[in-house]
Amino acid sequence: MPGSPHRARRFPLAITWLVAALFIAFGGAGLAVSADHLPGDASRPELTWAQDVAFQARIRALAPDYTALVDDVSVLGDTARHALADLVARRQDLLENDLATGDRLAASTEARVSRLDAALRALGAAAGPGSLGDRSRTMLAAASAAVQTTAPVPADWRALADGSLPAVQLITVLQRHDDLVFAATQQAHTGRYRAALATLAEASAMLDQARRTRDALANRADVSILSTYIDRMSAYDTALVALYTELQQSGARLTARGERLVARVAAAQKLLPPDTRALVVILGEIAQAGLNQAAIAIEEARGDLADAVAALHLAH
Repeated sequence: MPGSPHRARRFPLAITWLVAALFIAFGGAGLAVSADHLPGDASRPELTWAQDVAFQARIRALAPDYTALVDDVSVLGDTARHALADLVARRQDLLENDLATGDRLAASTEARVSRLDAALRALGAAAGPGSLGDRSRTMLAAASAAVQTTAPVPADWRALADGSLPAVQLITVLQRHDDLVFAATQQAHTGRYRAALATLAEASAMLDQARRTRDALANRADVSILSTYIDRMSAYDTALVALYTELQQSGARLTARGERLVARVAAAQKLLPPDTRALVVILGEIAQAGLNQAAIAIEEARGDLADAVAALHLAH
């Protein structure tokens, strides 16, 4: 009957069962999914699961490119060290091989970085804000970090190569100069002064080329030893030109002026280095003129890249 105490007691109980039924109907699925919710994960895996599965499959598909990228940068770092060693040791053939290998690896690295960067940008754009879980976002951040840390490597290599090539040209030019001066002295010894003067003009052109190389290196190297070396060679050449000109004009007779010029040649010759050790010092200066820094930068990038790739768990 209406208003009876028995019915009044049953009403709250019915409401309680109704709330429970609604909770089970609409919230049970959420409870089941949230049971797998990782501790500390601020995202909602039950909402991003499908996107995460697709995203992680696509990012793991990039594994071969990342593995090849690690290999390229690793070999490039080794090549950089070999190039520096061959430069200082004046192993020109080996250095040229090092530079060719490095150029190929740098180009490969640049191409892979470009492809990976485009792929990651497309992945991020397709995912959209809030559509990925923490795990996916961590993988994307690691993948992006690997690309960003590797992007400067080709430029670092070019800095090394740009410093090495002038050094190779420099040593070739200076050696050519010495060969020409020696040939000129042999020509003069047999009385062929006109030919000797022509050969010395070629030697002078080699020194002009060496000066241009020195000027190009001056903004990143201490070229004081190189400048001294070139100046002393030039002074010796100038003294020889004056002596041979005098002998040509005098018919090979040693005049009083000729004797003074002979003394001038001897004085200039005493200032020349006794061997090629000065060239080794010069090359050492050039090798330290930003080349070591470039090699170190490549090594640091290799370490950062390895760390970033490890974070991707590409090996699993």
